[in-house]
Amino acid sequence: MTDYSALLGPDRYDLAVKLATQYHLDPSQVLFGYLQVVSEVTGSQDSVQADLHDPQVRRAINEQFSHFLNQRH
Repeated sequence: MTDYSALLGPDRYDLAVKLATQYHLDPSQVLFGYLQVVSEVTGSQDSVQADLHDPQVRRAINEQFSHFLNQRH
């Protein structure tokens, strides 16, 4: 499974352009889609905000974002 967490880092635009080219999207769609997925996954935690460094949270984000990309491909 690909780790897309670099989309939150300083090189996010480079990765967004690469993914946009691969999936025939605009880079802004990639970035917005990733932020949407992160918000959905981390906002669904009942007691406290989810930790983005938690492997389970990261795995859930990566799976949902991969699904997001494949839906639009």
